[in-house]
Amino acid sequence: MDRFDDLIQRIKVRVADPLRARDTAAWTRPLRPLPPPVTDTDLDAAEAALGFAMPPLLRRLYTEVANGRWGPDSGLGGIPSNGAEPEAGDIVSFYQECVSPDRDLENPAVRWPCGLVTLINSHQMEVCDFLTPTYPLYLLDIEEWDLDRPVVESLVLIAASLEERLESWLSGPT
Repeated sequence: MDRFDDLIQRIKVRVADPLRARDTAAWTRPLRPLPPPVTDTDLDAAEAALGFAMPPLLRRLYTEVANGRWGPDSGLGGIPSNGAEPEAGDIVSFYQECVSPDRDLENPAVRWPCGLVTLINSHQMEVCDFLTPTYPLYLLDIEEWDLDRPVVESLVLIAASLEERLESWLSGPT
């Protein structure tokens, strides 16, 4: 038995109820069904496009639960599936946009850190450091972010790991 098995099972139970699948479900209409899980091929393509591996827990969530649209706040972003190119709203295209060399021309001081991937993108972004083995999550409040300050100076740690963040979501109000 893997250490994530119990967590994944509890997430599956919660997201089976459309009104509990994500925090914003109560005021989101129409409620769309969750997308199907992705394949290992989809994950491999997403990792190739990102340039690094995803956290092991996140890989399992995408292949065993759904391709995003569930979880804290407005839910996790998905990844391209079925051979599709990255598109607006998925975590791959958003990361590619953030690290684009064109962005450096706008303001080199606020260069997006390599490996910092936005998992939840709403009025506040929840970003995960894919290059640190514990996979900490940070909050970046885009309304409060000073665009003349480096991104890393604007991050607030919200969970030491993806696992901790999801445990917090499961134990929070439903």
